[in-house]
Amino acid sequence: MSDHSHPYTNLPKYAFWKTAVADLDPRQIDLAWKPKSPITRATTIITVGSCFAQHISRSLKENGFNWLDSEPAPAALPPEIHATHGYGVFSFRTGNIYTAALLKQWVMWAAGKAEQSTESFLNDGRFFDPFRPSLTVEGFSSAEAMLAAKQVTLAAMLEAFRRADLFIFTLGLTEAWLNKDGPVYPMCPGTIRGRFSAAHHAFHNYNERDVVRDLAETFDELRRINPSLRFLLTVSPVPLTATASGQHVLTATTYSKSVLRSAAGHLAQIREDVDYFPSYELITASALKGQFYEQNMRSVSSEGVAFVMRQFLGAIGAVATPATPEISFGAKAVNSNGTEKAESGTDICDDIILETWANKAVDHSEDSPNILLLGDSQMGMFAKVFDEQGIRYAGGAIMHGSDWHTNQFILDDDLVFNALPKHAKTRWDDAFSIVQSRPIGSKRSDLFVITDIGAHSGAALTKEYGIYGSQFVKRGPDGYSITADDILSYLNFTRVRHFALLKTLVKAGFHIVWVSDPPLYKGHNLELQLFMERILGNGIASIGASVFLSGEWVEGIGGFRSEFISSDIDPLTGEPDKHHGSLEYYRQLTKKLFNRFSITPRYREAVGT
Repeated sequence: MSDHSHPYTNLPKYAFWKTAVADLDPRQIDLAWKPKSPITRATTIITVGSCFAQHISRSLKENGFNWLDSEPAPAALPPEIHATHGYGVFSFRTGNIYTAALLKQWVMWAAGKAEQSTESFLNDGRFFDPFRPSLTVEGFSSAEAMLAAKQVTLAAMLEAFRRADLFIFTLGLTEAWLNKDGPVYPMCPGTIRGRFSAAHHAFHNYNERDVVRDLAETFDELRRINPSLRFLLTVSPVPLTATASGQHVLTATTYSKSVLRSAAGHLAQIREDVDYFPSYELITASALKGQFYEQNMRSVSSEGVAFVMRQFLGAIGAVATPATPEISFGAKAVNSNGTEKAESGTDICDDIILETWANKAVDHSEDSPNILLLGDSQMGMFAKVFDEQGIRYAGGAIMHGSDWHTNQFILDDDLVFNALPKHAKTRWDDAFSIVQSRPIGSKRSDLFVITDIGAHSGAALTKEYGIYGSQFVKRGPDGYSITADDILSYLNFTRVRHFALLKTLVKAGFHIVWVSDPPLYKGHNLELQLFMERILGNGIASIGASVFLSGEWVEGIGGFRSEFISSDIDPLTGEPDKHHGSLEYYRQLTKKLFNRFSITPRYREAVGT
């Protein structure tokens, strides 16, 4: 051994920051992870955990792995609502499991090693499971029916534990809410379902010792059920939505993720049956400069997910299946091989509901807002502009565009409408207080409802119109022949509930300003989109609403300007966003709407007028 020989002499390149990080393009960073035991497409895999774990489930399915779905959806349930009912998201219908303590609770219930809680939440005469509060939007008719459904899931879990070779669990949080009698909740009571009670509910923030203990006891029990079962831990790179710790949310996030990462690494070091995959590092590393987060610096982009899964699949000797083109003008979105294309980018995340509480103080001050935003992500873009300009408003992106165009709401005499998706009801209930202050029939033109209800042209033209239109639209040598009457037939078939909702708001005395989507190419004929929206606008104007056609405005200023093009990545496709304009587009559109319809907004005090 020479004088210059020491333990660092012959280390591989990945052991040195310069050669493994500094000298590389960030997207070339390879963390050189190798599984402790082989993982092949024959390996039976079960997945569960936080929202980020859903990406793992989806990728395994899309790449031909033996992902175990132990609780498949009933045949009668339409595929497009499987995920919202908890099917196909994880290997069983537990919903998101954010903490090690909650995983342990579910496993011990399934194994018969802990007494099951019989608690239920009662909302509007329906019963909801406190331990999976978002499982069904309609709830159960009785507590007995709720508990029976849970027994089905517990049986499915036990069967999955016995059949699986590999259990992948993604740790998400250390913060949790407990019933003081013992059980752990996935979410704070009152945020999705139930009512919060300081007398019965308590906050707890787990430390590393807690997490290691809960995971070790869980794995020991699972190995008693299946002695050959192996475990792969990951840590979600998604920051906390909100914290009840009393700390700044950034500080609380750092604590939580540090504890989880340390606990996962410790278990992987001391147990041969536990492995750790560094998905957390692949997204959060400083060298990556946050490039895989979306604009909110919280959600991981589809590009980031693909980056993580390429490393995972590469490490186990598999090649990721390339994205296949989507045939979008037809009954279903399908891959080029004829299989139905999975809906991506629609993660079921209970904790995101906490974001809906962030601006409550703004929306409910004495000087209440005089603008209600009511619609999909287009209204969410208006909300971003309003936030930056200090404009008071209520509402925003109440539901996803896909929820609107599939009529995931019920008209209600008292509430105007009742949103069915899990988070949308809370968003609407919060915004609805501004509607309640206006008696039905009282003309209050000082209150404006800016909305795009009924537009949703991206989803409508590429999917729904293809289904309904095929009944009467003939394809000739020059393509589809579509007339105004065809469009009216389609709208009368699909938008009846939307029109009734707008009529209710008009009758209530609100000044309705309906605005169409940006004139952007979305995989269909742009001329068809504008044609449809002109007809739709005429119909909406006939019920007493003001109409603003964005396409006509853009045409009048010489076309869609370069500064109007969004630089964001579409989470559904991983490609540049073709559904929304840039913030500058919505800034100028806001100014145009305010001038055209004489809207005088109210501002937060800190900003002034």
